[in-house]
Amino acid sequence: MEIENKKEKQFVHLHLHTYNSLLDGMIKPKELVRKIKELGQPAVAITDHGVMYGAIEFYNECKSAGIKPIIGCEMYIAPDSRFDKSNDKKAYYHLVLLVKNEIGYKNICRLVSRSNTEGFYIKPRIDFELLSEFHDGLICLTACVAGEIPQKIIEGDISGAEAAVLKYKELFEDDLYLEIQNHGLYEEQLVANELIKISEKYNIKLVCTNDCHYLNSSDGEAHEWLLCLQTGKTILEDHMKYDGDYSVKSSEEMRKLFPSLTQAFDNTLEVAEKCTFDFEFAKSPVDYRMPKVFIPKQYGNDYFAYLSDEAYKGLDERYPIAHPEREEAIKKLEYELEVIKNMGFAKYFLDTRKTILWARENDILVGPGRGSGAGSVLNYCLKITDLDPIKYNLLFERFLNPERISMPDIDVDYQYDRKDDVIKFEADSNGYDKFCKIQTLGTMKAKGVIRDVLRVGGYKPALGNRLAKLIPNDPKITLEKAYEMDPEIAKFIDENNLQKEWEIAKKLEGLKKSSSTHACGHIPTPVPCEELFPCRIDEKTGYLVCEYDMAEAEHLGNLKKDLLMLRNLTVISVAHKAIKEHYGIDVPLWTEEVLNDKDALKLFWDGSTNGVFQFESEGMKKFMKELKPDCFEDIIAGVSLYRPGPMEYIPKYIKGKHDPSSVVYDCPELEPLLKATYGVIVYQEQVMAIVQELAGFSMGRADLIRKAMGKKIEKIIEDERQNFVYGNEELGIDGCIKRGIPETVAQKVYDDMSEFAKYAFNKSHAACYAAISMQTAYLKAHYPAEFYAGLLTSVADQTKKLAKYIIECKKSGLAISNPDINHSEVNFTATSEGTVIYGLSAVKSVGKNVEYIISERKANGPFKGLIDIVKRIPSLNRRTLEALINAGAMDCFGYNRNTLLANIERAQSIIKNDIKIKEAQVAGQMSLFEIFESQRPEVKDDFVEITELPKKTILLNEKASTGFYISGHPFEDYQLLLEATKEKNPNFKYLNSTYFAYEEENSETDDYKDMTEVDTGANDIYSSERELLVEENQEVIIAGIVTNYKKIMTKKTGKLMAFFDVEDIYGVIHVICFPNDYEKISSILDDDVMVQIKGSVTLDRDTGAPQVALKELTLIDQVPTRICVNFKSEDDVKSKANILKEIQSKKPGRSTLAIYVNKKNTRKVMSGFSNDAIDDLKQLFGQGQIIVQLVS
Repeated sequence: MEIENKKEKQFVHLHLHTYNSLLDGMIKPKELVRKIKELGQPAVAITDHGVMYGAIEFYNECKSAGIKPIIGCEMYIAPDSRFDKSNDKKAYYHLVLLVKNEIGYKNICRLVSRSNTEGFYIKPRIDFELLSEFHDGLICLTACVAGEIPQKIIEGDISGAEAAVLKYKELFEDDLYLEIQNHGLYEEQLVANELIKISEKYNIKLVCTNDCHYLNSSDGEAHEWLLCLQTGKTILEDHMKYDGDYSVKSSEEMRKLFPSLTQAFDNTLEVAEKCTFDFEFAKSPVDYRMPKVFIPKQYGNDYFAYLSDEAYKGLDERYPIAHPEREEAIKKLEYELEVIKNMGFAKYFLDTRKTILWARENDILVGPGRGSGAGSVLNYCLKITDLDPIKYNLLFERFLNPERISMPDIDVDYQYDRKDDVIKFEADSNGYDKFCKIQTLGTMKAKGVIRDVLRVGGYKPALGNRLAKLIPNDPKITLEKAYEMDPEIAKFIDENNLQKEWEIAKKLEGLKKSSSTHACGHIPTPVPCEELFPCRIDEKTGYLVCEYDMAEAEHLGNLKKDLLMLRNLTVISVAHKAIKEHYGIDVPLWTEEVLNDKDALKLFWDGSTNGVFQFESEGMKKFMKELKPDCFEDIIAGVSLYRPGPMEYIPKYIKGKHDPSSVVYDCPELEPLLKATYGVIVYQEQVMAIVQELAGFSMGRADLIRKAMGKKIEKIIEDERQNFVYGNEELGIDGCIKRGIPETVAQKVYDDMSEFAKYAFNKSHAACYAAISMQTAYLKAHYPAEFYAGLLTSVADQTKKLAKYIIECKKSGLAISNPDINHSEVNFTATSEGTVIYGLSAVKSVGKNVEYIISERKANGPFKGLIDIVKRIPSLNRRTLEALINAGAMDCFGYNRNTLLANIERAQSIIKNDIKIKEAQVAGQMSLFEIFESQRPEVKDDFVEITELPKKTILLNEKASTGFYISGHPFEDYQLLLEATKEKNPNFKYLNSTYFAYEEENSETDDYKDMTEVDTGANDIYSSERELLVEENQEVIIAGIVTNYKKIMTKKTGKLMAFFDVEDIYGVIHVICFPNDYEKISSILDDDVMVQIKGSVTLDRDTGAPQVALKELTLIDQVPTRICVNFKSEDDVKSKANILKEIQSKKPGRSTLAIYVNKKNTRKVMSGFSNDAIDDLKQLFGQGQIIVQLVS
């Protein structure tokens, strides 16, 4: 791009920080380019601090506006060696580098990458040695006052500054420019004066820059707040601030900064002329950089020959000679291989297969397929996928269209708990320098930015949270839109005098805030990554990270490889191993036996699908109960239909299944194509089949129509309508009329198909995920203990889901056992007797000791007691031992928990004494008598049993140690009483927490949903609809244990109100307590108290989740009950009268005690008992002699 010769008016900004200089730069590339265009400036540079995150976005915006983009970076350069990371000297200077050409781009990528991999210390740093090696093709500016040369001038070391200039001059020759700036700072004037002298002395050109950090002068204040956010300061305290104007100025404004130095401004145009680099984006799949693939030597470099041979070997295994579909499979394989040969994708398939085969060889479960790749017979024969595409009518052209050449995208799911192993294999097999993760950048969105700004403003977090709560929970919402939508926001801003903060937040909204890595995207490369793009280091894993995002990296021709992880595969893997261990059975994976298993299908009929992949939501359960699926095809359809859009066709599908006579086809040709789905177009593959069979389209063109309809591209849809109805001789399309289908019928079919196709789902993907659903259902139906052990293991790091599934496990009738020091593994395990045992990793404070416990136990046998475990694993401190005892892990030693807790110190002292004796023996310091004493028999547990802790304390200790109540629930007895009362009296308004459960439909798919979008062609894959089991304003009674209790002061009245959760044995209910009601109960409300609440249902304004507004609260101990006590005789009543009065005086309340003799009511009662007395009465009379009735 030539720059016109109008130097007297023009200028180019060569020092500019976009929002990719995180929490420092405010400039958004789109807005920058718009302003540069308005200013009439021909070019502009990007020089973010130490990174190149924004280079491609910036480049594309410039190109689209006809502005010349200059790629650069303001590097950090170490004073001496980049490897010197001591803190006794200055850590770095600044240095601006700009890319001239392709060589320069490769070198700046190397420099940015090495600054991270080798020189990182406070900042990513290069040094002069590295710069000497990789300076070709780069232009160097000496930077702002933080540069090496300016710093020496400021320090008064003029000779040192000149020496540094000559050092850089020798390296860059005429591509070195001395940079001067004028933001009104004294230091800048000092530096400029000396640089002008040095320029004249050594004939080195000057350039003037403005160190742009924000777009307009009016953004300076917002930038000050941004810097506070970066440094963790408030605007009210001493904080970093840029004095002067760091905006993107006009050419006239810039030239006024140094009026006599016109050449310094003209030189910016000269620099721009020198910079001719353009990115080369991949225009076709052949431009993609494939990683190295190793094949047997005899094939040389003929990757296709090897691929073909491996495919035919797989064909003989998948479709042996007697297989009814062998001939069809051979034809399809020949066709697919020809397409792949012509497109040149052999290496891609071999590279993908490599990882899958390794995973299977290393006992890592791989999913049956994902996305459209399951439609390929080649993939099936290569064992890339595991579902027969012929049997389930899956189409290759949906995966790879010979008429639309594009890179194939084979997504693969691996079991979640082995993700690190899979990624490590990729890094090992490619080489760590030729494998990287992919960058993601976090953005300051509406809710977050308002919280941040108010925090910087010195306000308490509660105020920011209140304002943020008024903003809708829409990821696309902006502050401006929210303000327009809800007048309450303006009211809140005015009441709290937050107008300034709101305006600041609007300016900061949309800026980049943080860098992270993509959950599953990786790039294998044929050469070191640093030769292709800039990299940083992932602090958590140590892998390289490409500094471009996923789309940008792909656009440059890099192969993106998704290593996707699915928790449900962990469920299956854990269960299969346990089943093999317990019964010697190898459960098949995706076979006919599993996919059409009647017992598994019955779970769908009954709505018993909690824990079954994709079928946990209440709406999906309801759909399945109505559908009554009796085959795998119904499950595939269920996965496809239960989404926004297609949901409206569910009733038609159900009716067609149960009454085939109700299905009507517009023409006979449609029946074989839609019979399996009862006349409803469910799949994209059906759309493709309709245009092929009815009108004679090729499969490749059929896929183009499918895509156009799915994306609602009206022009293509209408153009193809003509071809569908009337044909197109030039394209070889017969059209419906020529094939005997009336025009009116053809038009109607096309209209219907266009409407259905907007929501039609990719059957290949649906079939694969339905197979996982059926496998989990099969395990739940036939091996419930092993299934739940796998399910609980898969969500061990997700407390809410773990609690949900533990409750579900107990409700199914399975016992969940406390951790056991002699039987527990790291995670949950199942016994052959049908018990699920907690893993030791669930016990808090144990940490790495879990590995020591298990390895010691396996090496030297079970632990014999508390003293034995202290002796064999000395690293267990008191806190860890207490946690293990409270969790129940040492119940196996035969002592109650209170006794074990009381003897920890004794056990530790015995072992310490033994150690001292042995040390003395070694030193030869023992008498004959002491040696004899030391040879006494091994000390074993011989503790005196003391009274066990109360049941409630035991359970609270369990929760403190594991996060859950395991052996019971403190609220269990009272909840059973409530539910029994509800059963007898349907008008009783009590509801448990299951009525308030509120999750997004298909929320169990989060693990793969967040990682990457599946190419389904549908507008919205996941349902956002929710089903409420309670109504707004409904009067209810709830009960449970108070948790997460918080109180806040209201702004209007200054009175306190409260928010808390009420936990019962099934889950939690959120409760709001307004000021007037809170005043009445504040003295008795606290965490861990058991309460009964009367209130009404309200819906959260952000999420719509049901919660309860409190009207009345009673402690459970004080809820009126009737305690029926059975005495053996009248004498028994008299003998225990005094004891009853004592209990009554110690635990007073509102309950009455009814006296029965030999189970006959004597009509005698004693009033004034607390429900807390019930446990005492059970101990006195026996569990079976007490019946409690709720006075409802």
